[in-house]
Amino acid sequence: MAKEKDSKQPQKAAKNYDHGDVVLRFDKVTFGYAALKPLLENATFSLRERAKVTLMGQNGAGKSTLFRLIAGEIEPEEGKVNIRTGATIARAMQAIPRDQLDLSVIEYFEKAFKGKVYDIEPRVKKILAVVNLPSADLKKKVGEFSGGQQARLLLAFALIQNPDILLLDEPTNNLDKEGIERLTKFLADYEKTCIVISHDAKFLNSFTHGVLYLDSFLKQVEQYVGDYFDVVIEITRRI
Repeated sequence: MAKEKDSKQPQKAAKNYDHGDVVLRFDKVTFGYAALKPLLENATFSLRERAKVTLMGQNGAGKSTLFRLIAGEIEPEEGKVNIRTGATIARAMQAIPRDQLDLSVIEYFEKAFKGKVYDIEPRVKKILAVVNLPSADLKKKVGEFSGGQQARLLLAFALIQNPDILLLDEPTNNLDKEGIERLTKFLADYEKTCIVISHDAKFLNSFTHGVLYLDSFLKQVEQYVGDYFDVVIEITRRI
């Protein structure tokens, strides 16, 4: 069930949302972890290139599951998740794998790429500035960083890949004010598709131009275009 907001509502950055080739499409997708309790049931929606949207839904509605379906980590029980041929996907993970904790920062970020990257050091420094770790020692082992700093490294690991579809789950949780401002600018300038889960309304409204609402009652993904605050009011009214 895909919906667009009334044309009288603000259409923030709608030109980016409505144009370009479709990069992601859910075609009648059904999925659930427990028998007879699907999180999604014949869910259908699509996103185009350069779309920047918020993924919303009640607690337990399946937002993280939707990310895993997009990333190909799990398969739908019915229907199909279609990713444009050749499109790349990156998801900010929740923890650095234990077998990578002894890697230096440079060695860790080298794993973000399939082949050799000859300008890796300046690229790492640039992306660490985005997550407000500009002075990080690139020879330091990632396991020696604090938990909050490791979370920033995980976020930067996803960003540096420059994927066609970027999936971010609460990316501002471990960022200070300056870090949030830098990340906001990065995402506002990002020229590819981005889907974000966050409770930071101001952050979301500064760069997104639509919402994917995961309805836990209908088991559907509803699609809205426009100013984030107006969309939330409309969804709340419907609920």
